Amino acid sequence: MFPLFRWTDVPADEAVVTSLAKHLGFPRPAARVMASRGHGDTETAARFLDPRLLHLGDPLSFPGIAPAAERIWLAIRNAEPIVIFGDFDADGVTAAALLSDVIRALGGRVEAFLPDRAAEGYGLTFAALARCQQEHPAMRLLVTVDCGINSVAEVAQAQAAGVETIITDHHAPSDPLPPALALVNPRLGATPGAEHLCGAGVAFKLAHALLKLGRTAGHDAAAAYDIRGWLDAVAVATVADVVPLLGENRILVTAGLVALAQRPRMGLKALKHRAGLQGPPTSHHLAFLLGPRLNAAGRMRTGWPALRLLHATDWDAAVRLAVELEELNAERRGVESRVMAEAASHLRRTPPAGAVVVAGSGWHVGTIGIVAARLADTWNLPAAVIALDADNGGRGSVRGGRGDNVVEALAACLPSLKGFGGHPRAAGLQLKPGALEEFRARFAAACAAQRGSGDSRTELPVDAWLTPAEINSGLWQALQRLEPFGEGHSRPRWGMRGLRLAATPSPVGEGGEHLRMALRAGGTVWQAVWFKMGHRFEELARLGANPLDAVFELHENTYGGQSSLELRLTDLRPAE
Repeated sequence: MFPLFRWTDVPADEAVVTSLAKHLGFPRPAARVMASRGHGDTETAARFLDPRLLHLGDPLSFPGIAPAAERIWLAIRNAEPIVIFGDFDADGVTAAALLSDVIRALGGRVEAFLPDRAAEGYGLTFAALARCQQEHPAMRLLVTVDCGINSVAEVAQAQAAGVETIITDHHAPSDPLPPALALVNPRLGATPGAEHLCGAGVAFKLAHALLKLGRTAGHDAAAAYDIRGWLDAVAVATVADVVPLLGENRILVTAGLVALAQRPRMGLKALKHRAGLQGPPTSHHLAFLLGPRLNAAGRMRTGWPALRLLHATDWDAAVRLAVELEELNAERRGVESRVMAEAASHLRRTPPAGAVVVAGSGWHVGTIGIVAARLADTWNLPAAVIALDADNGGRGSVRGGRGDNVVEALAACLPSLKGFGGHPRAAGLQLKPGALEEFRARFAAACAAQRGSGDSRTELPVDAWLTPAEINSGLWQALQRLEPFGEGHSRPRWGMRGLRLAATPSPVGEGGEHLRMALRAGGTVWQAVWFKMGHRFEELARLGANPLDAVFELHENTYGGQSSLELRLTDLRPAE
């Protein structure tokens, strides 16, 4: 039944809204978004609207970077073999590609290493470390990127074998910390603005510090290297890893989008072409076109094609790698659709209560995180999707909505798990053999307890309520100045009252997955689309001519050379 969410109005100081609207030349709805998101004074607002690279903090003041950079320079001078230990997703692959490229350009003996998702699991595991040592027996310095902050025993084992370790990561640290010679992690005391950097952002900081030390020492290669050539890749990684687009992340993504439009890396230029990306790129394109293609390699097989694409300097080679990633992404979508169909079949037989928990044999572990996210969105509940193995244990991915903390919920399920970890809204788990039903009950109870006994629907913040006249080019131009949007700075969601269906909604897309409709208010008709809601067609059609309230995002739709504003629906309800 509609509404699917629990709508709440985002508060804002009306005096601040008035002041911002005057000084910025913004319509009040856009000024309200700025005020409610903490950019209320004109100086803060101006800096937010004009993010610049010169506002990045000194890399050598970042936690752990100074000793890490000095040790890497020592290895470069002494020709010690260095291995960059990456990860298989877009963030980890980009970080490994960037750091290995910079160290090589500075004269270092460096190789990259990527773990195998299926055989070795995430991060610096014993299995991955053993293969890394086998493939690089001369290694004396191991530098992790986007992983390792919780690999206490593995770091100790590497040190016992005579390998010094530098950990660069952005995930929550454990207690105790690994006994590495340097720990580079924004969660260990980064200054405000740098605390949300992803793995590639941290690698960018370390690379910047290496170049800064090299230039101070008069190193010609350091003076010649332009790290801005990696901004487009760092932007893709930042958006793909769903870290808050605030502070230094906002600066890096803004600069990266400019680089991607004007002077992209050879590999990303080829990937843009294969993805059909035309015109100025936005964070939306990074999230839904380029990011998934870089991620597809590691999800389906190995991250190496993505890393080679980022290192490509030959156009023909870049095109071949972009085609390979395109094919892997198509394969990923097909596998994901099959897993999603099986999960939906399970849920039709047994609707979820408290949380969604589905499991199946033969499900590809590279796709279960995406399926969990889709199920969480569809059911407005935390969702756990588990790929079962031969002994009925398995590996799972968990996703939650605003206000959920799936890590805390998993902690209540510890008797059913071998291990778990992650973030409040995204986590992974290892299920003990035969513990599925026990886990299902514990997880559902823990998630239900978090939401309490009241309205269990996920909260949907409404940034402002619009009148029909306020949807115009002035509001759209103001929204363009608020880009890039993403985690922590979402595209504003607007409310409008008293809309009516101008025609019966039409299912569109593969299998009628989405809904397209026309909505009318105040003599104006807008085209609207509601993604992933094709299964609500009959329910919506029954509303007929009754007035509706809507929550939506504004997007520009270009067709046949003509552009118009389109409503992308988030929720509907009978008009109050």
